[in-house]
Amino acid sequence: MRWIKKHKLISFLLAVILVSLVVLVVSVGTGGGGNPVSNFFGSVYSAVEKPLSKLSGGISDNISGIFSYKEIQKENERLQEENQELRQQVTSLTLTANELQELQELSEVLNYRGISGTDDIVSADVISMDGTNWMNIFTIDAGRESGIEEGCVVICGDGLVGRISDVGKGWAKVVSIIDESSKISFKVSGNLKLIGIVESSSDGVLSGFMLDDRAKVSEGDRIITSGMGTYPAGIAVGRITKVKYDSDAQLQRVDIKSSVDFMSLQKVSVIL
Repeated sequence: MRWIKKHKLISFLLAVILVSLVVLVVSVGTGGGGNPVSNFFGSVYSAVEKPLSKLSGGISDNISGIFSYKEIQKENERLQEENQELRQQVTSLTLTANELQELQELSEVLNYRGISGTDDIVSADVISMDGTNWMNIFTIDAGRESGIEEGCVVICGDGLVGRISDVGKGWAKVVSIIDESSKISFKVSGNLKLIGIVESSSDGVLSGFMLDDRAKVSEGDRIITSGMGTYPAGIAVGRITKVKYDSDAQLQRVDIKSSVDFMSLQKVSVIL
């Protein structure tokens, strides 16, 4: 008994083995049929096996669920990337559509004296300035041989540049709109009923006034040539940067930033 008390674990294992042998012998002796002892151990096994089976099944389901979650997470990230790309494409298409609409609106007011093709326009390079600031007057490398005459309008991709003041073979002089001798009749592109006059100053800054002292114009409004006077209608002139009312002259005056960067101007087109 002392040995059993000192070696409880070993004693328990030996007892289990012994009982198992007895059950085995009895089962063989009865031809595998049911008996109280085997039924008892079968019930015990069943009672232990079911929760173990459920536990293993739950673990398997959880592991499968973890892998499924990772797959779903990867798919979600992929869909988010595709969604971002689609948003960028929609933004690009929207910008393109807006630009196209703007060009269509401008085309309704563009005249350019019925320009029908490249025969109506001569491109030329700026070859020299006449010693004046802000490129008030400069020379280009095309002249009478190209059909250029005095008074022809000069433009570039950004808008109105000026007019031809003198011309010879292989050259022509351009008086730009920032020269103090220039005056331009303009309209506000957002409301073509609003008309004004642009004039320059000795420092090359454009300013002007509205013919209607109650005209509602704002900073940022774009102005184009009106078609009255030297320049055909619809050519971009610039944007209004400041609006102020001159109470002495009872005029609404405006400061204007030219659409053309004259300091970096290198190539122009002459409308014949």
